Amino acid sequence: MVAREKPSQRQKQAKGKPALRGARARPDPNAEPPLRPLRVVLLGVFLLTVAAGVGYSARWLWQQVPAAELSRVDALENVRVKAPFRAVTEQEVEDILLPYLQRGFFSLDIDGMRAALLSNPWIVNAAVSRRWPNGVEVAVEEAEPLAIWGGDQLLIASGELLPRPENLKNLRLPELAGDAELVERIMAQYQALAGLLTTKDMEVRRLSFDDLSGWQLELVSGIRLQLGHDELLERVGRFLRLTRGVLAPHLQKVAGVDTRYNNAVAVQWKEKDKTEN
Repeated sequence: MVAREKPSQRQKQAKGKPALRGARARPDPNAEPPLRPLRVVLLGVFLLTVAAGVGYSARWLWQQVPAAELSRVDALENVRVKAPFRAVTEQEVEDILLPYLQRGFFSLDIDGMRAALLSNPWIVNAAVSRRWPNGVEVAVEEAEPLAIWGGDQLLIASGELLPRPENLKNLRLPELAGDAELVERIMAQYQALAGLLTTKDMEVRRLSFDDLSGWQLELVSGIRLQLGHDELLERVGRFLRLTRGVLAPHLQKVAGVDTRYNNAVAVQWKEKDKTEN
């Protein structure tokens, strides 16, 4: 008798079902489906858009921070000012800059600070720059006074008349006088004479002009010259030749010289020398 093997449980379950052709792996219900190329591209665009939006918002929020809050983040701790402080005082510069310095390092209005400094007539140039991490540097250039005008004003190189600052009350400069409308003409004549009168005691102390008397010049030595209305350089040159000639031994006795004559000069002696002679 041949013993017959009982069918197994797997064989019983397979009975009555069609046979499968080839072997296939059953998908894992917990695994994520693969991304298709189009979905990858769309996802990348979305991420870039989000990143850009975050960057713009951060910048906008930073700009909208109130000044009091911002000052705690980037408060200026080192402010350096380079200036001669002759015509403009340190306090004046501080008063100009203070409203801007309260805004913080990143909020500094550089152009506004420079414009505010240049609003002072004695400041002819100004530079403002940040100095990382919490500083600002300011460089100020003042106008250069050339001469005293009328006692309470100073003439600067641009030809402009400016109020005389308190710091420059004792400044020793040549004096110019005349009609304010003729300031450019008077300054030009002064510069021409200053280039001619360069020796000791022959430099310009005062130059004035009026329609009646014309040009009048006083030298550092105290000698006063009447120069008339025209040919100033020629008349001054004639006087200089005399100082190197016949007047050389007597210059200390000369009070004034009238050069308005064509081929001669009139010499005025000092009162002491008149009485002695």
